[in-house]
Amino acid sequence: MPTLTLPILSAGLLVDVRVNLRAPALSARQTAGVPIPASVTGRAILDTGSDVSGISSAVVQQLGLVSTTSTQTQGVGGPVSVDLHRVSLTVWNATQPHLPPLVVPDLLVMEMAHVPFEALIGMDVLLECRLLLDGPVRTFTLEY
Repeated sequence: MPTLTLPILSAGLLVDVRVNLRAPALSARQTAGVPIPASVTGRAILDTGSDVSGISSAVVQQLGLVSTTSTQTQGVGGPVSVDLHRVSLTVWNATQPHLPPLVVPDLLVMEMAHVPFEALIGMDVLLECRLLLDGPVRTFTLEY
């Protein structure tokens, strides 16, 4: 079972991510000879309090994503309207790129404005993994 073990930082449980169009859209573009956009790389925070993963508005703009629909979600300040997008998401360790990544080829995510990270990894992805938090050692491990 592939694993990623990373330090717990003061900013939280952070991982490296790559976000791109969902896999079927990438395949269709490749077959049609249409250029494939470069993945957006950055950081994501693991959030066990969120049922759905999200990406920043900046990532949406960089990839030229068009919303599939919108919905209401519950934020700390009450209900919030969010746009939903389909993407592929790769979780990896940029300092050890030889390790196998966690790849989610087709993921429905919410667009998040004003966030300090490129993505938020919610329970929709985390329920596909084993998450081990080692507080005394200040590390966390994802097994997938």
